[in-house]
Amino acid sequence: MVYIKDDIESLDEKIDEEVRVCGWIIRKRSVGKILFWRVLDSTGEVQVIFKKDEVPDELFETAQRATLLSAVEVKGIVRRAQTKGGKEIVPKEVIVTPSDPILPIDPLNRTSTLAQRLNYRALDLRDPKVSAIFKIRSMIAQAFREYFTSQGFVEIHTPAISVYSAEGGADVFEVKYFDKNAYLRQSPQLYKQLAVAGLEKVFEIGPAFRAEKHWTIRHLCEFTSMDIEVAWINDIQPLLEFAENAIRYIFGKLNENGRRYFEILGVEPPKVPEKPFPKITWEEAMKFIKERGIAVEGKDLPPAGERVLYEYSKDHYDCEFIWIVDWPFEVRPFYAMKYPNSELTQSMDLLYRGLEILTGGKREHRYEILRAQMLQKNLRPEFFGYYLEAFKYGFPPHGGWAIGLDRITMQILNLGNIRECT
Repeated sequence: MVYIKDDIESLDEKIDEEVRVCGWIIRKRSVGKILFWRVLDSTGEVQVIFKKDEVPDELFETAQRATLLSAVEVKGIVRRAQTKGGKEIVPKEVIVTPSDPILPIDPLNRTSTLAQRLNYRALDLRDPKVSAIFKIRSMIAQAFREYFTSQGFVEIHTPAISVYSAEGGADVFEVKYFDKNAYLRQSPQLYKQLAVAGLEKVFEIGPAFRAEKHWTIRHLCEFTSMDIEVAWINDIQPLLEFAENAIRYIFGKLNENGRRYFEILGVEPPKVPEKPFPKITWEEAMKFIKERGIAVEGKDLPPAGERVLYEYSKDHYDCEFIWIVDWPFEVRPFYAMKYPNSELTQSMDLLYRGLEILTGGKREHRYEILRAQMLQKNLRPEFFGYYLEAFKYGFPPHGGWAIGLDRITMQILNLGNIRECT
């Protein structure tokens, strides 16, 4: 491992050794001729003690002048001490990169609003609780990658700027691409479909963009999508199994490696689900929520409806997940595969703790039907160029789904706003 510095969490193993610790001063106090710093890095915090009679005058004066949240490098000896953490550093040398004493936010006492914190994210990330959120988020993505690599999937990286709008509709960001109009991708959907025509099983973790018109606690204009696509499936059952097994793997890894971060946040690690997730059809779900007096506009589930379905799953199946399958084509994209002689599609959403975190389904792979479905959605087939043309050349039956990394992180940690984890 390349040495950069000694992480504070490792100092228990380095008593009476010389170390180099780097971090930020989060507290500072004096008792007579003794000055104390409390130094924080991304792994923990430690006390640094300056005794006027035992350190050079220049070093003591440097320690006195240092302001809170100054970046510091401390070289010194670790020793046992009757202090928080049970250890302290006796410094031999310090380097201080000073902080302005007037801070725009208070990153340690969390008195600032979320909007203020987001404007000064570099400061906000020094809060151990905020740091813990992002470490858990990283673990989720890493576990996702590990699981699908172990299943023989190929990781791909598809374009973020596209001539195609994958989902259609108005919620796209249009960009100028030299002398042409292009779009920031709403998802890697069309490209991952093309990829399985040769690679068969693919996954991707990457950004997606939606021009969301409304500021809500569950929507973002830029988010991270964890996608898979699989060739040679005959129905959605393999997609359900891949999702459930991936979630079990991810939750297992969080319990194995992330407990200290859950403790920092005061949140229980997620329970690893053992049984298959309960499943109901879209028609059953709509009937269920309407019977409970919840207003429904159109054919999408309202947030209140998602919450009562979660409560039903928790009460009847002791499961925090529930599948909603067989959605109408009206609320699905043009590439969704319909059941024969039906306007219902072989598709699914997965709710976790009352919020949709995954959406997907089987895709239409037959050229003429796919083209007809584009027309049904008032899309121009000629606009889809080489994407549509690829379906002329023996395209395999296939399907896939995407999990929102930001959403699943928010739900696992019971965060009040999706921006807490972005």
